[in-house]
Amino acid sequence: MRKQHTFRLCVKRNQNNLCLDYKEKPNRKVGLFVFQYVPHYLTSMESAAAYIDQFLAYLIAERGYSSKTAVAYKKELERWSSYLQGEAGTSLLAAQKAHVKRYIVWRNKQGIAPRSINRTLSCIRSFYKWTIREALMSENPGQGIRSMKTAKKVVMSVPAADLKALVNDPDLFTADFEGKRDQLLLLLLYGLGLRRAEVISLTPAHFDWSRKLVRVIGKRNKERQIPMPALLEEYYIRYIDLRDQLPQRHDPMLLLTAKGKKLYDNLVYNRVIYYLNRTTSVVDKNPHALRHSYATHLLNAGVDINTVKELLGHESLSSTQVYTTSSFEELIKVYNQTHPKGS
Repeated sequence: MRKQHTFRLCVKRNQNNLCLDYKEKPNRKVGLFVFQYVPHYLTSMESAAAYIDQFLAYLIAERGYSSKTAVAYKKELERWSSYLQGEAGTSLLAAQKAHVKRYIVWRNKQGIAPRSINRTLSCIRSFYKWTIREALMSENPGQGIRSMKTAKKVVMSVPAADLKALVNDPDLFTADFEGKRDQLLLLLLYGLGLRRAEVISLTPAHFDWSRKLVRVIGKRNKERQIPMPALLEEYYIRYIDLRDQLPQRHDPMLLLTAKGKKLYDNLVYNRVIYYLNRTTSVVDKNPHALRHSYATHLLNAGVDINTVKELLGHESLSSTQVYTTSSFEELIKVYNQTHPKGS
């Protein structure tokens, strides 16, 4: 029997949230299946969920956002919508600037960090910018509201000597598949300055061995090319030889689990922590610390900041400038420890 399809189209007219439920039904007169609809007025919560889902679909389809980012936006907007329903007594598309201001104060009183609140504000602004684009609203209630002041973030990198020992120590890694994979994983994170999601999504096709470049797909599907570090080809070949021997039919991604599956965030995080605990005493031990170190060490070596910006895949120079602060802080630290008159 032929499956009948249904879909829902949501619109806003004169402050009413109207949903048209289309159901496919047979029309015997013409011998075709046609769509008939039944008007259904949404509740405020149903309406909010529908608009949020449409916004997320737009972010993924037209803005190139990852599903992970979309999930984060969804949580933020659902929390905002719940606040409007409960605390403010209004709906998502009836929000005003005063509601946004009170929400920021409310979140601050909950002990939420200013940096997190600023991300929330950015999310709210983006959502209402979309509602204006879709002619659902005429004004953005998040526009013109200042972000909260945040403490200047100083990123401390892993010392170059520690990282050199990490990627070169043959006794640190086992000789089996997982050991060779972990060695390549760490070299890719530090030697290319990759984000966790970027290293997980690499495939063998991303490596241009003739030009010694790696093609990386970053945030919002932005592509960049990064020069290969010296040891990469050696570590890659050792790993691929073992990867090709996996008995299971495996995923096309480069880095895999022992079962031939694509790596996942927690596995990458845990492997990096495991090895950093054995080679360095720095406090911040996580995959992003290797990316921080990549940027800081390039700047310390005299590489132009705009070049570092392109290698990292940053959209704005301000995102890269945090590493110049890091380099300066480390310089002062070394000076104070070594100079006779240092404090």
